[in-house]
Amino acid sequence: MTPEVQDSRIRLASFGFLQLNDVFLLTLIGRGIDNGPELIRVSGIAQHTVYRRLLVLTGASQYVKDKGVNAGHEALAASRPHPHQQGKQLFLTELGAELLQEVGETVGNK
Repeated sequence: MTPEVQDSRIRLASFGFLQLNDVFLLTLIGRGIDNGPELIRVSGIAQHTVYRRLLVLTGASQYVKDKGVNAGHEALAASRPHPHQQGKQLFLTELGAELLQEVGETVGNK
């Protein structure tokens, strides 16, 4: 899964295109920012944008009538009930962690 950087998007053979915001949000999740409100606060990205991008990262790529429609690709992040507070806890899937490592290696080599 070698990423190819194009403009402000990253192309993955098995996934399609990701926005740089997606990679930024994955990085924050990987560093322990594990819930939506904190992602919004730390990232500085608008609330509706964060939640729509999380739909993509968790495997729902289309947003139709306020619902995510399954994209048919593997999730890069997932959620579960948060053990210490109300709401969901976000975490990277194995594929998401692999993507971040590959992106880091690609960017680090240039």
